[in-house]
Amino acid sequence: MEFAEQYAAPTDAYLSRYYPRRNEFKELFYLRWGRIRFRVEWGVDMNVKVVLKVFREDGTMEQFLVHTDVCGAEWNRHWRETRDIFIHPQALHQGRITCVKFAYLLHHQGRSIPSRLDYIFMDGPDVQQDGEVRRHVTEQWATPNPYRTYEVDAGQLQRDVDWLNHHFDALGLIPKFTKGQAWHPYHPKRYIHDQIDTMIWRRQTQPGRACAIKVCVDCIDDADFIRHLIHAHGNGVPVQCIVDWRKMTLTNSANYLALKRSGIELIGEVCTTRDPLAEVATDMHNKFIIFGDEDAIVGSFNITFDRWGSNWESGMTFHSYGVTRLLDNIFQACRGGVIQRYGIDPLAPFNLLYTFGRTAMLNGKYYRPHQAILAEVSRARHSIQLCLFLIGELRGEHGDSVVDALIAAKHRGVYVRLILNGHLAWEGDPARERSMHEELYQRRLLPAVRRLQEAGIAIALVYGVHDRAVPYSPVHSKQCVIDEQIVLDGSFNWYNTSTLSHDLLVVVNHREIAQLYLEEARQILEGFRVHWISLAR
Repeated sequence: MEFAEQYAAPTDAYLSRYYPRRNEFKELFYLRWGRIRFRVEWGVDMNVKVVLKVFREDGTMEQFLVHTDVCGAEWNRHWRETRDIFIHPQALHQGRITCVKFAYLLHHQGRSIPSRLDYIFMDGPDVQQDGEVRRHVTEQWATPNPYRTYEVDAGQLQRDVDWLNHHFDALGLIPKFTKGQAWHPYHPKRYIHDQIDTMIWRRQTQPGRACAIKVCVDCIDDADFIRHLIHAHGNGVPVQCIVDWRKMTLTNSANYLALKRSGIELIGEVCTTRDPLAEVATDMHNKFIIFGDEDAIVGSFNITFDRWGSNWESGMTFHSYGVTRLLDNIFQACRGGVIQRYGIDPLAPFNLLYTFGRTAMLNGKYYRPHQAILAEVSRARHSIQLCLFLIGELRGEHGDSVVDALIAAKHRGVYVRLILNGHLAWEGDPARERSMHEELYQRRLLPAVRRLQEAGIAIALVYGVHDRAVPYSPVHSKQCVIDEQIVLDGSFNWYNTSTLSHDLLVVVNHREIAQLYLEEARQILEGFRVHWISLAR
């Protein structure tokens, strides 16, 4: 078997001093950040990913997937360095770190190659001391690396796409809307739990059939969901979970703790960037689950239904072998594998796009979510109706932005209407308590929203029915309907940070499905407090 050590070797490790960090619940954590440097005996096209393994006093092992960047190159070799690694030296319920190890993966010629060994990043005393720590990485105390990655067959993906381009019904597509009612029979929660039960039944009655559950969702801090996953795991169902690193590190949640102690594979993806385009911190923001080999759900919703059941979210379920394979390609890439390349038609009735995907057009160029958004807005002929969590100056390849595209559409006679999360349409700290009067009359609109307002585009700011200390808006969707025919939906927020985060966009060309999304928007406008900030209707 080929191992990564044939091409690359870790050389140095660094760990910073402690620094304070608060989570969304204002809880205080003291973290440390670090980096690992590699010497790679190959050109800069050979990528390296790191699997960080954090061992704690309670016997748990936390895993994180960390990306690397080139930091120096010669013609036949280069050096790479991880993006910032974050660890929590002493977790409230898990105790101190006893050791931090790492393995690594090389991406070479379309496949991933694992390291033979797990190396010591820092031992327990290193982590607990106050000052900076620098050490040379050697094979001393290294142990065999059991972590393996997989690639989906690129040829099969291409056949799937070609088939779906001509057989729309093969998608088995059903839109899903939360409507703020976790108990509603059409809520995605019902579908998710029914599918988990189906996988358990399949494991017990059809042992040769695929029954794995693969979760790739930003946050899964939901008691019912975690309990059900652990139950499935206990009944022999393979379960894998990928979340954003913050959600499993910066939390004292009993749900995540139970998941960490269950034996289920849980990986925190560290998605940091130094790109100046990022308005806020980037993250692993995908929101999809694969059930077995033919069922999947994609949407705007995290699995936190017991916390934010009042959110209005949107998404789609699929009953399709092809779609599950397309999603599995993304899932395996998030685990450290190589994302596979295949060709697409941007004008096809269905496209599934990923921010770091290798979906290529006939000219060889990649086609990704932000490019699809700009293209579809620019092609609009009659109407563009959006319902968004937020909007910013989402940039294209040539300095153009989605705000420019929406204004241009308005000028050529297209009806443009935005329904926005009201609270996030304004500048300032969104966590600060305000009265509704201060919210609506003393805050300044975000620059992107203000530009759209000045262009005369109809903009509705939506708020919950009842006043709260921090004004609440139920809108968390990322949906758009163009010409009452084309639907854009998924986890991709319409601002630049999404182009640097892990995110999905689904593009569907189907009038009946579009009508369901338009009806959802109508119900939002009729059921909540709406503050119109432009006269255009």
